Amino acid sequence: MTVTFDPEVTAEEFRGRRVTIIGLGKGRTTAGLARFLVRKGANVTIADPKPREDLVDGIARLGDVAEQVTLILGPSTDETALAEPDFVFVIPGIRPRSPTILRALSRGVPVLTEMALFFRLCPATIVGITGTKGKTTTTTLVDRVLSQGSRRVVVGGNIGTAVIQEVDNLRREDIVVLELSSFQLETLGHSPQVAVVTNVLEDHIDHHGTRDAYIAAKKNIVAWQGPRDIAVLNLDDPSTVALHTGAASEVRGFSLSLVPKRGAHLDQNGNLVLVSGDRRTVLCKASELRVPGRHNVANALAAAIVGDAFDIPADVIGRILREFEGVPRRLETVAEKDGVLWVNDSAATTPAATMSALAAYDRPAIAILGGVSKGADFGELARVLALRARGAVLIGRAADEIASAIAAADKKGAVEVRRAATLDEAVANAREMARPGDVVLLSPANASFDMFSSADERGEKFAAIVRSFTS
Repeated sequence: MTVTFDPEVTAEEFRGRRVTIIGLGKGRTTAGLARFLVRKGANVTIADPKPREDLVDGIARLGDVAEQVTLILGPSTDETALAEPDFVFVIPGIRPRSPTILRALSRGVPVLTEMALFFRLCPATIVGITGTKGKTTTTTLVDRVLSQGSRRVVVGGNIGTAVIQEVDNLRREDIVVLELSSFQLETLGHSPQVAVVTNVLEDHIDHHGTRDAYIAAKKNIVAWQGPRDIAVLNLDDPSTVALHTGAASEVRGFSLSLVPKRGAHLDQNGNLVLVSGDRRTVLCKASELRVPGRHNVANALAAAIVGDAFDIPADVIGRILREFEGVPRRLETVAEKDGVLWVNDSAATTPAATMSALAAYDRPAIAILGGVSKGADFGELARVLALRARGAVLIGRAADEIASAIAAADKKGAVEVRRAATLDEAVANAREMARPGDVVLLSPANASFDMFSSADERGEKFAAIVRSFTS
């Protein structure tokens, strides 16, 4: 069952009150929330069970607000942190049923989240975008498309800075575009006026416990929509379509194979087409998109529907789709040297994302894989590797698990498998294995936290290594 933290509070209620934020982490959400609360006159405490030396980046993000808050860090902080707060905030990634949160609730302390508070206070129209994969690319595309109109567009959520910092500057005529993770959605008691779901695959099982709980979190993006709201759904993914069961909003679907009643699709001639009743408007050809892969065609269709919903002209939408070069660390071309294409897809943190990456290139692949598995099953990925890859270099904690899956799937021994202790060593191995015409993909299918602080850091390290011998 999904837990929602959405007490009836206003921003003015924080003045002079004691507010504890549970979790510092990398500090992006916490820093923005702390600034907002301090500005509202709250006495803010930030508590995290990790020691100070593990929270250097998070503390640095606090900047000047660090002098205005109390930090309680290290093991056994629970009782101190929850001694006397009037409100408790929990940041994304902290389990809603964790002992700390349940203890606060049992004491009658209101527990809130940044995103739920933002939804309550935001005067602007909200476009929310979620999905196991594709949400950052789609969010960026939606921002580009909507920015061609006359309304101001603000982007936040799981991308950029904490959006609660912007709430006092927003107007009714603005549009807020939010990338929403399952962590943010699982405690959310609101839905955006326009909700986009790119897909619902499998991820973060280590956090949610089961696939059903993960899906339940995603469902919140449409669960509270009304009849005047819009749900932009991937019609090719049954799990995405099923999210809308019981919701009151209008569905505008996108598909690579079906023709929706209203929405967008890829036609038999390779055109991206907007559909509304009998109206058919060609936006561009799929071959004109600069980002590779059919999954990026789907992302473009979703963004086009949102643009159409806000009356952005079709020719303008088409131009933006043709100009879009993608976002960093998502099938990002780093270099091509001696006939080998080097691609940074560090943001691929699930097997499904890596399978999409492999399908995006009509070249034999050398894949660099591994990290922290988050409870993923590598069986299907291994079968795809056996068909599309010549080699795999395995790193990190999940290396043994991936190797076993490849051994079970690749009975003919088509995939050469090597191990590497570091990313530098992995790239060196891939360089030895690659032949002209190959693509070397850093597409790990895993989180990065055993070796790097983030997928971004992992991708930047990969790009730097590759540029050192290709520039």
